[in-house]
Amino acid sequence: MDVDPSSTFDEYQAYEQVRLNGLLAEQRHARASGLEVDPKSEPHGGYRIACVWSDEATSAAYAMSAQLAELLPGTPAYPYQAIHSSIGNISAPDGRLVDPDRNQGDRALLDRLAGAVEKALAARPEAADGRMVDFGPALLSPRMALVFGRPQPGYWALHQAVHAASQSDGIDLVTSWGPHLTLTRFAHPASAGQVDALLDTLAAWTPMTATPSAILVGWYTVAPSAFQVDPYRIFELA
Repeated sequence: MDVDPSSTFDEYQAYEQVRLNGLLAEQRHARASGLEVDPKSEPHGGYRIACVWSDEATSAAYAMSAQLAELLPGTPAYPYQAIHSSIGNISAPDGRLVDPDRNQGDRALLDRLAGAVEKALAARPEAADGRMVDFGPALLSPRMALVFGRPQPGYWALHQAVHAASQSDGIDLVTSWGPHLTLTRFAHPASAGQVDALLDTLAAWTPMTATPSAILVGWYTVAPSAFQVDPYRIFELA
């Protein structure tokens, strides 16, 4: 079940609790049965709008991603600039890679996404102190590891404003289910016996509260055992 960007914040919170319950069930399944290959780890590219966080939150997630990669060879460690929370994504046609330096269509779509963010911010969605997100716990599913986030109403208002501005320009963003920090997606299976060390690492996450420092418009590239996000425009948030 995907979240509807037009949902009220109360409706979103109910959805989020269902999502958390599902993730906890997935973690129990991973503990019992091991890990599997995430289809999203197959090489492909796409376009992204995302919230960038403080150095404290980003550095903590970046370090944990590196720890997971050390424990499970072949698992991609996410680079610092790829630690963020997606607001919306668009997959590139036919799974191709995005190349705005050579492809005019890629540049045109990235310009439209940047324009949507400008329009959303011009509407002055709720103040920064209302956009806070509580990050924690860090969780394991059979296909990925992530830090769960619980937002304040202002974050959801920002999310909605970006989607509304995109739709008004005929852009159909695939919405993120909520603010979380993806630590890695598994490119290789692993047995249940390998999972305990991963869970111990994730259990060491220190809960923290963060406010988005910027909105990123860019493109992502998934390659074998690697994930990269390149910025096209960065919109600093007050």
